[in-house]
Amino acid sequence: MASRRKKRKVKLSRLLIAAAVPFLFLMTAVRLVRMIFPGKAPEVQQEEVITVYRNQYDWSYLSRDGSGFLTYDDGTYTWQTGIDVSFNQGNIDWQKVKAAGIDFAVIRAGYRGYESGELHEDTAFRTNMNDAALAGIEKGVYFFSQAVNEAEAEEEAEYVLGLISGYRVELPVVFDMETVTDHDRIASLTSDEKTAIAGAFARRIKKAGYEPMVYGSDYWLQTIHMAELQDICTFWMAHYTESVPDASYQFEIWQYTEKGQVDGIDTPVDLDLMFVKK
Repeated sequence: MASRRKKRKVKLSRLLIAAAVPFLFLMTAVRLVRMIFPGKAPEVQQEEVITVYRNQYDWSYLSRDGSGFLTYDDGTYTWQTGIDVSFNQGNIDWQKVKAAGIDFAVIRAGYRGYESGELHEDTAFRTNMNDAALAGIEKGVYFFSQAVNEAEAEEEAEYVLGLISGYRVELPVVFDMETVTDHDRIASLTSDEKTAIAGAFARRIKKAGYEPMVYGSDYWLQTIHMAELQDICTFWMAHYTESVPDASYQFEIWQYTEKGQVDGIDTPVDLDLMFVKK
């Protein structure tokens, strides 16, 4: 029995050697071919990283005019001075506003209740739209959103489109989402959810032929994924500072104070600087 086992081991070893020789020959041949005909290593596909567009503003060109309004002109961009208003500003004398040096206004069209979720028209919307037009002031509109999902954002966009039908709107239609209290409808939204909601509003507005814009404080804008929205809308940044903005991302309007004084308006009003490419 031992002799037979020994013979079987010898046969198995010979078979293994016989099988290994062609394999070793093949591997040697492959190495030689690679040495003679070197090819490129296969490219590893990497996921594309989308970055936020950076603004090119040179703040050394920022100054104030005789009325205290900010001005800007760097040879590539010039500026327009604007305000944004709602019923809170009361009865506005738009002719005096125009004479005071205001070029444009962003007028609140409406809002969603931060507790009830109901949609409302701003009570001064129609008066402001009509009187601003008569004074020769260019107009945009904004809607104060408390949407908690994309369906509600689209509902808000449809509501705004109904309100502005019949009016000339030269400037953007703006999505404005702000946290009001710790218990409002949007307090628990994530960055992904806020981005999706703003995008749904902007896409519907754009589809209707208007220019969509997203408004927010510098902090709020950085809580959404701006890179995902920047090709479908522009941005309006609110940042109240005595110096210059330190935001690196691209924005078209800067709301620089909430305490502006403009002839024709009895209350403090937001002042805005719009960058206009020459």
